[in-house]
Amino acid sequence: MSQWDIFGDRIIGGYPCVPHSQPWQVYIFQPVRCGGVLLSPRWVLSAGHCLYRGLRVRLGENDLGQAEGTEQERGVLRAFRHPAYDPTTLDNDLLLLQLDRPVRLSRAVQPLALPRSCARPGTSCLVSGWGTVTTPQVTMPRQLICAYVDIIPDDVCRRAYPGRVTPNMLCAGVRNQRVDSCQGDSGGPLSCNRTLQGIVSWGLQTCALPGRPGVYTRVCNYVDWILNTMNNN
Repeated sequence: MSQWDIFGDRIIGGYPCVPHSQPWQVYIFQPVRCGGVLLSPRWVLSAGHCLYRGLRVRLGENDLGQAEGTEQERGVLRAFRHPAYDPTTLDNDLLLLQLDRPVRLSRAVQPLALPRSCARPGTSCLVSGWGTVTTPQVTMPRQLICAYVDIIPDDVCRRAYPGRVTPNMLCAGVRNQRVDSCQGDSGGPLSCNRTLQGIVSWGLQTCALPGRPGVYTRVCNYVDWILNTMNNN
């Protein structure tokens, strides 16, 4: 049995992020609660299943219960869900949001770079969000939560979820620890070496079960679509 066969996975088991250490993190709300990632002053990337009418986004956020003077709130001018998005399988689970006006870049608001290549298995990455910190009960935190996870080999990912993982998905988790993304983290970033490698997509209803990693949209497969959409609108 390899080390990857016994990992404990999928943010359960995280810790409060250093304030504004993830300046690309976006809080998406009203009516749904999701995460997102800033790609440029006017564009946010999230998960396709987070698309609802009337979305609002907030950047420069850390503690949802406290005004810190760094927050910037915007509406959404247009939303572009990936044309091949499948709501049943969650394949191509990506959503680009064009903000109604650009955000001001600051120490608390910065874009995250798109990847030039796909991350290798074993790469250490960081996932962040305001999703539930308990499971299966739901306890939403006020403060942004971070967790380190590792990219898991594709064959191990497929064995964890037979017939459900496509080439457009990747798994990430931590061996022998209950660390995972969870409800409310959807759409948030998986950053590896300060590049965006994943968008939180799906997992089990009970998160952080051993052998059941979090599943992310594999961003490196979509760089052309992302750039073309941003450049043409």
